[in-house]
Amino acid sequence: MQNHVKSLLFIVFTLPFLSLLPSETSLLAQENSQETVMEEIDVRGQVRREELRSTSATVLTGQDVQSRIYYQPIDLLKMAPGIFIGRYAESAIAPEIYIRGFSGGHGGAEITMYMDGIPLHDNGHATAYVDSNSIMPIEIESIEIIKGPASVYYGQHSGGGAIPIQSIKRGNHTKLNLRYGSYNDIDVTGLWGREIGNFSHIYAFELYHTDGYRENSDWDKKNFSGRWTYTFSDNFAVSLNLRAYQSEWNSAGYISKLLSSSDKDWVNDGSGEGNGGKRDRYDARLWANWFINDYSQLTYYLYGTTLEHTRYQINQHLYGRDPSNGSLQNNTHKSWGTGLTYSFNGELFEREATATFGFTYMYEKEDPNRTYPLIWGQGRSHPGAPDTLEIFTLSNPSILAEFTYQLIKPLNIRIGARYDSLEGTHRDLLQDTTRESRRHTFFSPKLGLLYTPTHWIEFYASYGKSFSAPGLSWGGAFYEGDALELSTREQFEVGLRTTLTQWLSAEAAYFRVYTDNDSTYDPQTFTATATGSSVRQGLELSVDVYPAKNLSIKANYTYNDAKYKDYVGLDWGTFQLYNYAGRRITYLPRHLTNLEIAYSPPLGFGGRLSFSWAADALGRDNPPASASGVPNPDPFRVFKSQDQGSLDLQLFYRINESYRLTLDATNLLNKKYYASQGIPNPSANYDFTYSLRPPFSVYFGLEITNP
Repeated sequence: MQNHVKSLLFIVFTLPFLSLLPSETSLLAQENSQETVMEEIDVRGQVRREELRSTSATVLTGQDVQSRIYYQPIDLLKMAPGIFIGRYAESAIAPEIYIRGFSGGHGGAEITMYMDGIPLHDNGHATAYVDSNSIMPIEIESIEIIKGPASVYYGQHSGGGAIPIQSIKRGNHTKLNLRYGSYNDIDVTGLWGREIGNFSHIYAFELYHTDGYRENSDWDKKNFSGRWTYTFSDNFAVSLNLRAYQSEWNSAGYISKLLSSSDKDWVNDGSGEGNGGKRDRYDARLWANWFINDYSQLTYYLYGTTLEHTRYQINQHLYGRDPSNGSLQNNTHKSWGTGLTYSFNGELFEREATATFGFTYMYEKEDPNRTYPLIWGQGRSHPGAPDTLEIFTLSNPSILAEFTYQLIKPLNIRIGARYDSLEGTHRDLLQDTTRESRRHTFFSPKLGLLYTPTHWIEFYASYGKSFSAPGLSWGGAFYEGDALELSTREQFEVGLRTTLTQWLSAEAAYFRVYTDNDSTYDPQTFTATATGSSVRQGLELSVDVYPAKNLSIKANYTYNDAKYKDYVGLDWGTFQLYNYAGRRITYLPRHLTNLEIAYSPPLGFGGRLSFSWAADALGRDNPPASASGVPNPDPFRVFKSQDQGSLDLQLFYRINESYRLTLDATNLLNKKYYASQGIPNPSANYDFTYSLRPPFSVYFGLEITNP
């Protein structure tokens, strides 16, 4: 952390343009500034509105996401169509995020997430692992949910989408939220900020504890953020952001159906210590914005991140492995990044036009996998000798450019592109070997059209291409020489938005995404091989209705059809390679439905009823025989996983503008939603295991705003 701070201070004194204070009166000083002033662009982490309008992206404001109860903060994304959240139900384990059939968060490397321009991922526990528990809804100003590779601002890990989050950075704020509920669940969050003259400072914090809804499932979490902004003039401002996140937890693990059917069972090796882990992460970011004139600006950022991650895992008869096959994983992630962007927003030949040119650079160094066997019955403090010690580095410079232009009054066009370069080194400390990857490059074109024939309807179409780097974690396939190319993701989408009246708006979008050069693993050598392609297509519908004052009804529905086009992959149950051509991609629900009915008066009683349902997913879809002709011994070749859903209720009473009382009830139907972690096998070499969703729970809360 000390090295990152030194780097930030160095930039303050050496960055050339920081000393160039413009003398001309900027657009901010004019009376009509609120209508025409350009947004402060964060290079990566905030997208221009002109770009979003020609895509199916959803923008959520702080008002949309605050004052709600979430099992985990990432649940707020379900307010956008096409989003599915797959929970691991192990306390602090980050959930899986699915956008249009691509996964991210835990175990998926296709979705990138940013907080104030800082990427939230690391590559130790899993490639592009995003611990979304570091997000505090109380400090959020906006969230942009960009589906697929539509945006020019994102390259690596953005094939399935990008989720940039912006925090509140200015203004006078005093807010405190207190919550207590089932299973000794205690959550205290606060936001405080003041703007004094040219100086603005904002602070947010969270203190969280729960005993967990099963034994040995307690979790403690702490979050803190601070932002200090100084405006030297109407044209120039500098900001420093600091963030800290600490999490320590225990987990009940997976319930083994073969050994017991009781929902109260947990992995207990006799030592009193089972699964769990801890994470400590610290971020620092410097940002500077210079309005050169009324129509153009220059933005610079520099950030540094350090992370320590520990994961304890004791297995219990999973996949036929010996019960002593537990593990202790430690990884350290250090990264830094920088970027410089020029942005223009004005007119060209008397037509509206914008232009963006930028450069970004990210460097990562990771000690991703120090794995020690844990001995069954001896707990966490007696690990065996290390079996894997690795360190890898990755550098990713990129350049980007985008141009939007009003061809005719109702028609705008967007043309963009980015160029990424990736290379790194991998060291095996046990084998005393070093591998250097070759330099991978990728060109990503972006196109968009926006047609607005009237003020109440607009049509859009977009095309985007991006890439996925194979196996960045655990010394993976990225460092295996010339065998693997970057995988491609190519998206086409068309849609329309309409606001028929002040009380009715709707949107419909059709998408089709192609992938190529996907990778899989050889079960004999456990090395990656390039093979496979897929097609994902679907329809997303959403409608917002405001039938009466303070009453709103919001609903969205998504149909997903995701199939392999040509893919040979490993089945981890039988350890056979199967040709999945024409078969469905597993664990992706075909139907996603979200409904919310809310009554929110300024004073008095109100409420919100939320319903979510994910249906028709396959846990397994194997052919009758493997790619080499070996008959499939598993009779459950097609396994339909359980539908998942929730019904939640919030009641509140707003005493006045400053005080609000809340009562939240989650999983009203007390349905036991399971996530399958294995598939039944007649030989009983491995069995069906479950991780339970939280049962019916009740929470009481008090919100205090500017008392």
